[in-house]
Amino acid sequence: MPSISEILTNEDFGQVVSTLCVDTIEYREPREYYNEYNGERRRRKTSVGWREPKRLEVYSDTLVDKNGEPVRLPDKIVDVARIVTNFPKKEVRTSVAFLFGGQMTITGADQNDGFQEFKRVWERRLKMQSVLKSFARKVLSESKAALVFYPYTSKGLDGNLITELKVKTLSVPRNENTFSEFYPHFDDNDDMDAFIHRYQVNSNGMIRNSCTIWTADKIITAIDEMGGWAIKEVPNLFGKIPVVYADVFQPEWDEVAFLMDAREMRISRMVDTNDYYGDPMLKTFDVADLPTKDTVGKELSFTSKVHPETQQLYHGDAEYLTWNGSQPSVDKELEETKCELFSGTSTPDLSFDNLKGIGNLSGVARKFMLMDATIKASENMESFGPVVQRCVSVVLAGICNITNIKYRSQLVNNLIDVEFGSILPEDLSETLQTLSLANGGKPINAQRTVTAHSPLTEDLDEEMKLMEEEEDTAAQRNNMIGLTMGYGE
Repeated sequence: MPSISEILTNEDFGQVVSTLCVDTIEYREPREYYNEYNGERRRRKTSVGWREPKRLEVYSDTLVDKNGEPVRLPDKIVDVARIVTNFPKKEVRTSVAFLFGGQMTITGADQNDGFQEFKRVWERRLKMQSVLKSFARKVLSESKAALVFYPYTSKGLDGNLITELKVKTLSVPRNENTFSEFYPHFDDNDDMDAFIHRYQVNSNGMIRNSCTIWTADKIITAIDEMGGWAIKEVPNLFGKIPVVYADVFQPEWDEVAFLMDAREMRISRMVDTNDYYGDPMLKTFDVADLPTKDTVGKELSFTSKVHPETQQLYHGDAEYLTWNGSQPSVDKELEETKCELFSGTSTPDLSFDNLKGIGNLSGVARKFMLMDATIKASENMESFGPVVQRCVSVVLAGICNITNIKYRSQLVNNLIDVEFGSILPEDLSETLQTLSLANGGKPINAQRTVTAHSPLTEDLDEEMKLMEEEEDTAAQRNNMIGLTMGYGE
């Protein structure tokens, strides 16, 4: 594989672009994944989106042909149900929550001013927890995405120019007619040495192809003009490629796609059946005068007749035609496919109906119930763990080299780590009780620590002062009671 320096020395810029635009996974179509995630079902011929309308033969009630047969009229086209479930969104939503939904914790070897500046930029300016959740959602649903960090200069409230870091996400565009492609380029050591983004711009009233190439030392922007490529190069102030890229082989629900197709197809057919047989039909015997839909106090009138031989009086009758056939096999199929969809993707079914009857389980029991999802989150972190580390590295480079160079000495060797806790609810009383038992029933925290974590504490020092005054008052009261009882004796 040629190095990025060898590729960029090629005089034919079109050849440079084509050399860099090679996907890491061959024949991948992120647009198809995007469409299926958002409700389209036409990726596979077994998908419910390929259900064809029913064609019904129609014959005339009055016209006959030369053989006396009813004349065939144009066929009637009856549309069919195409029920689409939201399983892909539910599955991806749950996976993202297990990855980045827990509490975010930022730690550093040195808690200095530079570290506080990093926390401000990471949490308040960039809002990286939300960015990472959105990024993971796009990767797991579209198979790839990228985060691009860049400096942005604006006027502050005092009128002075302020340079801050910003981040944008590259993914499948919502508009299918919008052209946007992005590709990483790796060297022989599998390190990304370049990243290219191809898109279109409006130049002089015309839509033209354009691209941006990031390398460690420069950023190249090019537009395909009439006379060739207009190329502009600027230094890369970050000192490293300010792009974070991640991809997966396929969306998470793709492993059970055929089960999803079978379930949606079965539900759609069941809807068609219910539409045909669900409404009651009245079956009449002999002649009857049927009431109209506007008749009040509806009744059926039957003509009475006398049998010519037995001279007995008889009349017609009516009853509702009902579908008595049960569908246990269909119900079983729907139940089994739903179970296999969730278990096959290691996704817990956290619907209200499933959770309302589980009772007050211990924290350990809850964790065991969701162990499969936790294992999957651990596997996903093999891809997204490096993403978080790379984001930290790029943000540090942006602060040290662009936005706040004064903190460079404090940050360059500071080991900063970002972690995300579990999204599972914790039972604090159970945890404290377990720790207390392990400590022989003795308190495990100082009173000040317990008071600091109380949601009713507004001023910790003031609260501790009030508690000490109450204890002194109670002690004096107890002493007075003791003196009184001694005098009585």
